[in-house]
Amino acid sequence: MIAGMRRAHILVAFALGLASTQACTPRSRPAPAQPAPPSYGPPPGAQCTDGPAMCGADRASVVQCQRGAWVLLQACQGAQGCSIGGGNIQCDTNPSPAGAPCEPEGGYGCTADRRNLTVCRGGRTAIASTCRGVRGCAVGNAVDCDHSVALVGDPCDGPKEIACSQDGKALLRCTNGVYQVSEPCRNACLATSGRVLCQ
Repeated sequence: MIAGMRRAHILVAFALGLASTQACTPRSRPAPAQPAPPSYGPPPGAQCTDGPAMCGADRASVVQCQRGAWVLLQACQGAQGCSIGGGNIQCDTNPSPAGAPCEPEGGYGCTADRRNLTVCRGGRTAIASTCRGVRGCAVGNAVDCDHSVALVGDPCDGPKEIACSQDGKALLRCTNGVYQVSEPCRNACLATSGRVLCQ
């Protein structure tokens, strides 16, 4: 009887010890969910749930799901296209073909041939001015357009813009969004280093 009770106590003690060991065994926990970085998408024909912007599957656009449908936010026609770096979307918008979707409003770029300055108007890329000068249109810290030479009727971006006619005989001025003859030049109209002189 005593031996049986002793065996029972040992079994109970062993069971309690096992339970205690199991309770102290560390359990692996799932890693906390990390916010998803910007990605590439969407796959062809995919339905979508509203979410952040991402690079398009073509790597040449920025798209976003809005109200269950993919919307093109920005065309990335430059050599770098659309890429993701440091968790941010980078869209190379140069060159910007006329008529392409664009953002932000009022943003400038260059056409592929570097002969025109573009501007984003009403969500579409428009030609703001021709850049017929020797430097053409270039993108650095800012967009630079050499509009020191123009043709009558060329588009222009503001009333302060002046240019030499291509034949060098007249000074042109931007009027109502196009270059028009302002005055003839007695000797010649000179365009040097982006400066315009009518002599």
